[in-house]
Amino acid sequence: MGDYNLNKERIILNVGGIKYETYRSTLTAYPDTLLGTMFQQRNHALLHPTNNNEYFIDRNGRAFHYILEFYRTGEILWPSYEDNDNETITRKELLKELDYFQIPMKEMSPDNYNISAEEEYKLLAIKLDGFVKALLESIHLARQNYQNILHVKFYDRLPAKDVPKMIHSQPDIDKLLKPYVASGYFMLEMFPKPIEYHIKSFLPDIRWSLDKRYKYEPEPTYFDLKIIGSVFDKNEVLKYSSLNKNL
Repeated sequence: MGDYNLNKERIILNVGGIKYETYRSTLTAYPDTLLGTMFQQRNHALLHPTNNNEYFIDRNGRAFHYILEFYRTGEILWPSYEDNDNETITRKELLKELDYFQIPMKEMSPDNYNISAEEEYKLLAIKLDGFVKALLESIHLARQNYQNILHVKFYDRLPAKDVPKMIHSQPDIDKLLKPYVASGYFMLEMFPKPIEYHIKSFLPDIRWSLDKRYKYEPEPTYFDLKIIGSVFDKNEVLKYSSLNKNL
């Protein structure tokens, strides 16, 4: 499918059971967001629609109305505090969806910066929880690729030279961690032990190595994170492999 036809393609997003219809070009107009990246031409072959053009996303279907309005208008239409209708989306719910779909705060109009301190902290907590979940999933993906070490660096700012194009060499892990390229360093600085203890509560056998590396200006300081799992037992792998029949 040519570039023009692909951009004009109508797609259906089934979000939590509620269907929304839009153009692919509406979403790709914001390429740094989750859907903007997902529907780029380079990722077309990776998508697996149902009924040719329908994609299911397991998120809050009612809140997605506001997400799609951002793609259409470039503005966030915030729910009113005073509206107590059961069908109304709360600001807390919308903040979660904005974070998940990676809608940049800078795209909001100045009128929408007026959120309470409680909402701000809740938004920061959502970011922290997402970061820890991404680390856990990255460990799993690394092991699925026969790597028992997850090694990644988080900078306090982008290097002045030799800017890394990827956080991790494995594309699937890079995709998981890329949303935290600007915040990972600061979360590791603020919550090193809580993050470590939480991950070890799921993976008690791992070894956690977090080193803060200082450099001279203008190069940035960074955290060098290594999460080391148990060594693979090749005999256990072979036990479940068809190769074992030939041994």
